[in-house]
Amino acid sequence: MIELNDIVDRFKLFSDVDKLGSKIVRLKELEAKMAEIIKEKGMSRNIIVVGHLVPEIKLKYDLIVVVRVNLKGLISRMERRNYQKEKIRENLVSESIDYCGVKSSEMCAETYEIENEEERRKVLNYIKERSAGKSANKPEAKEISKMDELLELVTEGNRYGL
Repeated sequence: MIELNDIVDRFKLFSDVDKLGSKIVRLKELEAKMAEIIKEKGMSRNIIVVGHLVPEIKLKYDLIVVVRVNLKGLISRMERRNYQKEKIRENLVSESIDYCGVKSSEMCAETYEIENEEERRKVLNYIKERSAGKSANKPEAKEISKMDELLELVTEGNRYGL
């Protein structure tokens, strides 16, 4: 398993940090480094690439799994990590419009969005069977809308300017 943020940090593949504390990643360099790492590991191995930057780098993906999260849960996690209000708002908007899911499906025909334990189990079993060379039934591919959750946050009022 390769965590993209670890690669960015290890090889210092960012040029700066923005006002919200996010690294400004040099995507072409990350893409080249990932291609190098994948070549070193050998194409016969199954390689799992993890991170929100997956849809930003052009690699040949067999399938992509996008893990979706409840918006209130996202707020709680980011508040516990002491993220700035603007950063939380940015992440809420990205999750609400399914930025990673949409970008991923543009890059890879076999893209799955999962949100609950049952969906996770089905997709993981599919990947396991497929990786073992067995025939496997594809799980249902679906897009998960967060608009109702976003509308709830907006109508309840919130500190994030939504």
